[in-house]
Amino acid sequence: MWQQIWFVVNFVFVALLIVFMFAHRAVITARQQGDPQRLLRASRTRLAVGVLCAAAFAAMAASFLIAMRMGR
Repeated sequence: MWQQIWFVVNFVFVALLIVFMFAHRAVITARQQGDPQRLLRASRTRLAVGVLCAAAFAAMAASFLIAMRMGR
């Protein structure tokens, strides 16, 4: 059961990581264009996705460790 939970959480983590990379690209593009309103919105989006990505990483690591412990 924990292996399936780990797989789903890992899938979510990877998806959030990809979204984070696109959000970072949006910040870089807004910075190059010099649009302060767009830069602020893109920075907030990147921060929110980054926090979610960090939480998903912690959940992925915890579920992996639990799966390994239960597999003994």
